Amino acid sequence: MAAFVVLITVPSCSMGYPSRSEAESACSAWESQEDKVDYQRELLGFEKRTKFEQENPRPDAAFWDDEIMEWEKQKLAYASKMITETVSVSPRSCQEEQETSQFLGYENNVIKNGTYQDELGKKGEWIVVKHFRY
Repeated sequence: MAAFVVLITVPSCSMGYPSRSEAESACSAWESQEDKVDYQRELLGFEKRTKFEQENPRPDAAFWDDEIMEWEKQKLAYASKMITETVSVSPRSCQEEQETSQFLGYENNVIKNGTYQDELGKKGEWIVVKHFRY
């Protein structure tokens, strides 16, 4: 009886990058190919108070001093106003998934098409659109 050995080669599913750092670099390069989008965001109360304190240092006086009381009133008035800042956000993001030896490339179409808002239900969803295996 003759024994035959059959050698089957299975192509690698992870045909990717030779190293983790190369996969990370490729994902970062892919991420940077898309322009960032600017949107307006309202500052939270504590952010407004912090900003006021940075722009208007607290007077060096006793707490009961009229100057301190006036400063506190100004801070409260400042914090009650609507203050926004411009934030830039990328419609692409990379995240490592160590268990599967890859970087996942996420995309958010709401950011990409410029309709993103920093409000519940208006932020879009991050969907995996690329794999950078190593």
